Amino acid sequence: MPFNPSYKWVENEGCRLRYWHQGTGPLLIMIPGAGGHGLQFNAIFEYLDSHFTIVAYDRRQNSASQLLPVPVGDQEHDDGVDKTLNPAQQARDVVAIIKDLGQQKANIFSNSGGGVIALQLAVSYPEHIANMVVHEAPTTILLDDATYHLDRAFMLFDLYRRQGAQAAFQSFRTEMRGYENSPPLSLPHPDNLEKFWRYEFLQFTIYCPDLTRIVRNGVSIGVAAGLKSADAFYARTTFPQAEILQCPRFEFPGHHGGYESEPALFAPALIDAFAQLEERKAGGVA
Repeated sequence: MPFNPSYKWVENEGCRLRYWHQGTGPLLIMIPGAGGHGLQFNAIFEYLDSHFTIVAYDRRQNSASQLLPVPVGDQEHDDGVDKTLNPAQQARDVVAIIKDLGQQKANIFSNSGGGVIALQLAVSYPEHIANMVVHEAPTTILLDDATYHLDRAFMLFDLYRRQGAQAAFQSFRTEMRGYENSPPLSLPHPDNLEKFWRYEFLQFTIYCPDLTRIVRNGVSIGVAAGLKSADAFYARTTFPQAEILQCPRFEFPGHHGGYESEPALFAPALIDAFAQLEERKAGGVA
């Protein structure tokens, strides 16, 4: 059905998280990456809501999900000032949304830096995952040219500190692939872009959760890359991810944001991926 979700709020660890949901069926939570705004998933709701109760949200400190003010003198809680991204805390935000909806488990789809959060969820809180699809998580430490990407990450961060978020983003985007003739994507609030570079970029770029732990945890997981992403670094990371995780590697329509630019094509591929993961699980293979 057309996009017409119910909006809700849940408080977790000093942040009031806004999320919205639509549809019937198993819970499916969409974790955003850079920009932190859930509206990038709105276009795909109508193509998934007959299969899942689909949930999107603004990650903490982004868009409508902001830290709560803390009374002066309260030493047991954060001070209400924006913090450097903690992947484990971000994973607990997902758990808080699952529980607020009266559930204990959810299917998880994540994109880009959201994939790092999803992988951390699979490391730290696997009991809350039914199945998980990780789309183009930029775990560059797994690549053969990891040193290049490590150097580039710190170069971009220094560029941000010298010239600002727009300059850093313009340099960063030179390594993105498949956006030619693509419809324009939703843009995050300018504050989100600033917060991404200040508080999130390095974690999303140089940190990789323990993938061997995910295997030991028995999580039902698959990784995916966009067909139009070609040889972009965030697509190449999916090959070593799949090898270490001993899991399927899917190819989805579109580029890094294919779920937004080509939702009518992306959704059936995502539905099929979750069906395959369910079949593997039923056959005793996580």
